[in-house]
Amino acid sequence: MKELKSFNVCYHSTLIDESLNNYLSSYSNNSFDFFNQDELIDIINTKEIHIVITKYNYELLKKIRILNKQIHIIAYLDDLNHTHLLESLELSQIKIIQNLDCLNTFIDSLKECIKNLDSKNSNIVNLKNGFIYDEYNKNLFRDNQMIVLTKKGKLFLDFLIKNRTKALSYEEINTEVWNNLMTQDALRSLIKEIRKKTYKEIIKNVSGIGYRIDL
Repeated sequence: MKELKSFNVCYHSTLIDESLNNYLSSYSNNSFDFFNQDELIDIINTKEIHIVITKYNYELLKKIRILNKQIHIIAYLDDLNHTHLLESLELSQIKIIQNLDCLNTFIDSLKECIKNLDSKNSNIVNLKNGFIYDEYNKNLFRDNQMIVLTKKGKLFLDFLIKNRTKALSYEEINTEVWNNLMTQDALRSLIKEIRKKTYKEIIKNVSGIGYRIDL
């Protein structure tokens, strides 16, 4: 991943295995490991760090965010609950993962962080009527309550938000969300479901093209 060479990564040395360590060493020109919280804070205070990989610890994450509002964090934990999701929403720029043993999951998380670092975008997307979308952790909230969508609904909403600067064609939606098995009835039913749980104007029909998210 050549894009990683432009960014400085700091990671908990006892958290990642040899394959992840080798990956970071190979693709990052500047990677720093730490053994405890004090070392991490010292590195952030003395180096320009773009991405931190650490265990999920809310108090530690708050300290990092106070020191640097732009650092993107990949935080590992075993058991994810609603409180963790709300905390990550509050602090922003936090990607939660539960499987550090999967190299592909780890690489995908890095790519998401790098994309937002490049564009200087936040992973927190403010929709209308008080709805907030966490693009890293694929969750929709309103008034600190998570809006439960089906797997297909989450995939469709995420696809629309990731491409929020344009309208997506029926063909693109069919390929990305339905693996080329979409029917018009299925698409209309899914849009109806999302609108019912949010608000009618969240998904706009663009005549002759397809759909876009309403921001």
